[in-house]
Amino acid sequence: MSKILLIKPRFFDDFWFEESITQPMGLMYIGATLKKAGHETRIHDCGSDYKDLHILRRTITEWKPDFIGLSIIITELEQTKAIMKLIRQERPDVSVTFGGPWPSANPEESIKTHGADFVVIGEGELVFPELIDAVNQKLPTDAIPGTASMVNGGININEGRYLTEDELNHLPFPAWNLLDHNLYAGMRSMPGVGCRPYMSMVTSRGCPFKCAYCHQTMGKVFRRRSAESVLAEMKELRFRHGFKEFEILDDCFNLDRQRMLEIMTGIREKIKDARLHFPNALRTDMLEPEDMPLYKKAGTVSVHFAIETSSPRLQKLIHKNLDLEKASSVMDASVKAGIYSSGYFMIGFPTETFEEGSATVDFAVRSNLHRALFFNPKPFAGTELARMADDFQKSRDNLSDTKKANYCKDTINISAMSDNELQTIFQNAYKRFYMNPRRILRMMLLIVKNPQIFTFKRLIGMFLFTFIPGKYR
Repeated sequence: MSKILLIKPRFFDDFWFEESITQPMGLMYIGATLKKAGHETRIHDCGSDYKDLHILRRTITEWKPDFIGLSIIITELEQTKAIMKLIRQERPDVSVTFGGPWPSANPEESIKTHGADFVVIGEGELVFPELIDAVNQKLPTDAIPGTASMVNGGININEGRYLTEDELNHLPFPAWNLLDHNLYAGMRSMPGVGCRPYMSMVTSRGCPFKCAYCHQTMGKVFRRRSAESVLAEMKELRFRHGFKEFEILDDCFNLDRQRMLEIMTGIREKIKDARLHFPNALRTDMLEPEDMPLYKKAGTVSVHFAIETSSPRLQKLIHKNLDLEKASSVMDASVKAGIYSSGYFMIGFPTETFEEGSATVDFAVRSNLHRALFFNPKPFAGTELARMADDFQKSRDNLSDTKKANYCKDTINISAMSDNELQTIFQNAYKRFYMNPRRILRMMLLIVKNPQIFTFKRLIGMFLFTFIPGKYR
């Protein structure tokens, strides 16, 4: 048996924009499989000591883990550097493994630049325990599927390992007991609906769509957990652990329509008082308008619709191919059903013109959505968008600076627009969307019914996003 410390680095923006955090689902699943294999496992979320890592330092020096694993996205690279420095100071010989979206796309850089001993590529629930056993038994590790490591001075990369549907359905439930739930209850999470106790869930993995901007961490083969498995997990969380609020983090929860209907009907009938949030999870044009009352009856409080662009040409370019007319009808039905409805929009794709970007803002403003979020596309390594952006040399310097990696604001322009044109669109988008009298009235009514959605700090943040000039946000 080994002592294994799993670490989640964090990135927080400046003061005015509320810190957002959610449970590290990947580490919770890996923690569960490690515990099942007999290892002593802990999870440390750096959200608890973000500024100085004092709790993490004490854990490493006093507990003395045999193995350390980090799950990383690109915005967390700066803190990863600080964590690695701390680890090498306190436990210089401990084996460190990176996993998650960024290392999966950048295994060579993870090892050569950031000092990882191993990288787990793709899904790690079965790979990481196998890797630990091999190291403990002094067996070769270079041929383990889904790993990368230094071999004879070069980086050996094995293809990512992805769970089959049967393996997925036989995984233990996430290791909820390894987390400090007060940390997450005290901070705003992905849906942006205020601070409260909740638990995240993943009911399926993978997405068959090939959107150019999307990660490849869970692969492009859709694998579903059965409705029975999903409901069993939710019932355990509700009746044994006391959680009423659930955030569904799938790539495409509604791809299997029959399974979706079984789950939503089961929640309505067997849990009754659940409060559901879909901050990701839904392919808008695969829903039907009549689905939204069912979502509401099952307890859905909030949904996010990923529209990205209103341009049919750009929809094809980025391979999203969303049926915009169908998406509009579903969004209208969601608002009519009384669900807090938000939209995700991206402006600034390669070859995108000022007219196309402005039309996307028009689309958002015309909608009945309660909330809209406008982003500048990020050509992250490992995505087709990064390859599409290769022709735009001006973006490369910014992309190489991890201090500038930020989902909400940055200085990257890979579009056909001038910097001034792109800046103008973003400066006007929030003003036009939120200064709509009908929308203000509906938001006020929503606040009365759901006062936890808007904290004072969040209202200040929305004001700044709307009225203070920013670079491409």
